[in-house]
Amino acid sequence: APIVAATDYVRAVPESIRAFLPMGRRYLTLGTDGFGRSDTRAALRGFFGVDAQSIAKAARHALG
Repeated sequence: APIVAATDYVRAVPESIRAFLPMGRRYLTLGTDGFGRSDTRAALRGFFGVDAQSIAKAARHALG
């Protein structure tokens, strides 16, 4: 089964554990790689695609 890791920080954080995951597992990371944005956390999660809807979409994509 695939693994989807999401953070409201940079993607380097979930990428740092990739080496410790079982071989052969699909691993998708979502993060907020960007600078100079200022808004509410909820709005930024939506903008960067790390909100609940985006995580669910990534999981469906990984399964399909």
